[in-house]
Amino acid sequence: MPRLLATQSHVVHGYVGNKAATFPLQCLGWDVDCCNSVQFSNHTGYGMDRVFGNVTTEGDLDALLGGVFGNFSMDYNAMLSGYLPNKESVRCMGKHYSEFKKKNKDLLWLMDPVMGDEGQLYVNEDVIPEYRALALSPDGLVDIITPNQYELEILYGKEIKSKQELREALKYLHKTIPVIVVTSCSSNIFDDKSNIYCVASIRDEDPTIFQIPFIDSYFTGVGDLFSALLLDRVSKYYADRAPNLKFEYQINDIINVIQRVLKVTRSLSVTNIKSKMGDVKSMKNMELRVIESRDLYHTVPLDGHGFSQLDFTTKNYIHGML
Repeated sequence: MPRLLATQSHVVHGYVGNKAATFPLQCLGWDVDCCNSVQFSNHTGYGMDRVFGNVTTEGDLDALLGGVFGNFSMDYNAMLSGYLPNKESVRCMGKHYSEFKKKNKDLLWLMDPVMGDEGQLYVNEDVIPEYRALALSPDGLVDIITPNQYELEILYGKEIKSKQELREALKYLHKTIPVIVVTSCSSNIFDDKSNIYCVASIRDEDPTIFQIPFIDSYFTGVGDLFSALLLDRVSKYYADRAPNLKFEYQINDIINVIQRVLKVTRSLSVTNIKSKMGDVKSMKNMELRVIESRDLYHTVPLDGHGFSQLDFTTKNYIHGML
């Protein structure tokens, strides 16, 4: 059984960070070890005045990662890093992950450079040089990144306003990172506000555009679930280079899984409710139904565990090449 180490946030109630990633990965056959960068009562969408807990100090994070890698130096097949609140935690994770990757070159490292979205940072600004140093390291230790467009622009160092500029940004980052999935792009680039666009790119191949219907509600943990599924699918893609196992099909499969989970989440929530930042009732109703979706994480969905009224038909979200 493959084993993975995930360093990102933890919440007691709800599903973001490690809570959103662990169970789906376990369903897919991964043994998951979690290192928590924060321990909060719930995610920040409930309102900052309703978030209680603490940030893992640099000293504690250093001790945890140092102890894990020191005691279990041959145990991991993959590493995942997500939300890290400040430069000290990014630097600490980067130091330990980089050292471990240098000694275990065949393992996969997926880094989600969680910094912000739509022009707004939601971490300290001092994390930027730390993430750029990891992404642009000439050692090329990071295998996969999952930024949104704003985070991609931060790593690239330039604003992206067109498809051509997006291609140039991907080409630049592919010098050090083999797999890049831009989880959401500005609607202005594609001149379409009714859909969400994702762009997936693997080194030396043309990037693929995915068009995803927009759902008018606010969900948390979707990016964390996406990263977990991506790490699983890329690991299998590299392990079995069968001609019919194309990279873009793996991404299309992940999007199908995410859409099914969102359908289950909405079907079990209060009718017609739309979650809004700071609204406790709607946020609670739209927490991802991670456990209820337990049969949906595999490439081929199982029986839908009683959700016969929902459409789990596999859809083609591939829109074309960039």
